[in-house]
Amino acid sequence: MNHNETERQQDRNEQFAQQLLDSYFLFRSPLPKTGYIQENKTSLQIMDDLMPMLTLSTETIVAYMTDHDYSTTTEQDGSVVWAIWRQV
Repeated sequence: MNHNETERQQDRNEQFAQQLLDSYFLFRSPLPKTGYIQENKTSLQIMDDLMPMLTLSTETIVAYMTDHDYSTTTEQDGSVVWAIWRQV
């Protein structure tokens, strides 16, 4: 595979990663809403949920989350997770 083909493949993978994350977060919100329940997750949990479709890096997930106004919160056990609300 030459350099241009490698770049095109990377672009396709990055584009698919964005589409996959958009689909995953379609019924999720960074803010509480009526009809939504809190469903906090770590980057690793999100990665595990999406792994059957594509292996994502934590950097890709963090960039997506911050670009879409998700913030972190601290659980009672002290662990840090993404604050996510999911439509029920």
